[in-house]
Amino acid sequence: MDIDSLDLKRLQAFYLVAKHGSLRLAALRLNQTIPAISTRLKRLEEDLGVSLFERLPNRLVLTQVGTKFLTETESLLDHAKQALVSLHTASASPGGRISISTGFDHAWYFAPRIGQFLKRHPEAELHMSVMKAADALRGLLAGDLDISVGIFPKVPKTLKKEVIVDTTLSLICQPGDPLLRTWPPSVPEILRRTLILFPGHSDTRKTVEKGFSTAQHRHQSVIEVASCQTASTFVEMGIGVGVVHSLCVGHAHPPNVRWVELGPQFGTIPFCALYRRGIKPSPLMRALLLELTS
Repeated sequence: MDIDSLDLKRLQAFYLVAKHGSLRLAALRLNQTIPAISTRLKRLEEDLGVSLFERLPNRLVLTQVGTKFLTETESLLDHAKQALVSLHTASASPGGRISISTGFDHAWYFAPRIGQFLKRHPEAELHMSVMKAADALRGLLAGDLDISVGIFPKVPKTLKKEVIVDTTLSLICQPGDPLLRTWPPSVPEILRRTLILFPGHSDTRKTVEKGFSTAQHRHQSVIEVASCQTASTFVEMGIGVGVVHSLCVGHAHPPNVRWVELGPQFGTIPFCALYRRGIKPSPLMRALLLELTS
């Protein structure tokens, strides 16, 4: 294989599958079907003349060659994204106002990216709000917001959605908790505990309840919290066990709280960037979108 036959779409498919271990997630991110992603991987392997994955029942595992190639691919894709960021930075008009919102629990994740954008564009007038997803959707539709980042399973057709990062769900417990001894943790055993969960109206809670639906009985005691950090505080106090975004594990969590992923039955949750369709983004807005999604 030479540089003339290099296909970035195949490399991106390989990168996403290798990182997330899922053809479905890669298909979602690239707006492709699962068979299309599988075909891209096979053609990439054929072009390279090597096997990048060991194909096991229900999952793909990187080979030794695939692991090494992942490091190189990540670097290549990062350079490509930075080239696009630099292009839009150079073409961005001096000044301009952008209004953006984030959710309460994940503002910390996007803050460094937004901060980097402001360093590149000190002339930009950025207005940032923290709000619930429903309020963010209303703000976008009314034209009060240019971009909103957060969890949006369903959006109106008038809005465009770009996935930024996917997160699984994790159970957090005190050290030595028996629930940490097996993977995935026993759902019936979890349901016997006091559970610290997001509010019932939240999309994360709906995903959690769907994962619990395979059990024969329902949870008895629930404490609702607005953030993963608050859930961690209650766990540290010995109040119960919590379900949080794996993305948040390790961020501002006490060192004496342990965690374990809940497994594939709980699925994944995509954090997305939303903006209006039919309105041509300004160079400054495109630069911010690239910063958020790179």
